[in-house]
Amino acid sequence: MAESKQRIETFIPAFFGIEIEGVQSGKFTKCEGLEAETYIYEVEEGGLNSNTHKFIGRTRFPNLILENGITDNNDLFNWYRDTVMSDNKIERKDGSIIMYNSAGQEIKRWNFYRALPCRWVGPELGVNIGGVAVERIEIAHEGLEVDES
Repeated sequence: MAESKQRIETFIPAFFGIEIEGVQSGKFTKCEGLEAETYIYEVEEGGLNSNTHKFIGRTRFPNLILENGITDNNDLFNWYRDTVMSDNKIERKDGSIIMYNSAGQEIKRWNFYRALPCRWVGPELGVNIGGVAVERIEIAHEGLEVDES
């Protein structure tokens, strides 16, 4: 029984990490936007009122939103600042969202491409122990895939 419970706990998510170009940049308790949506459009067949054909349109990827985070660096804020609050050339980056269990073992990984940060929210005032808190980071990107390795 205990072995079965331990095996199940191996797959229960505890937190999410974000890597930007292979560098761990923070850990969060909530992640949204791991999705892709493809538009389907219908074309009615001429002369027949009951036939419609469905075709695939464009696929869109909603923004990734990570909330309630902690980090020991300012990499996410610096990326945001350098992208939207400076005259520097916009630097798109690839990265990964990693789901971890309570033992800190990787459960699943999603890779995203050509990303740029579009919103950064710092913590509410209070005491932060063990790192720099990040309340929310929102990242626009141009593609998402589930890592099969």
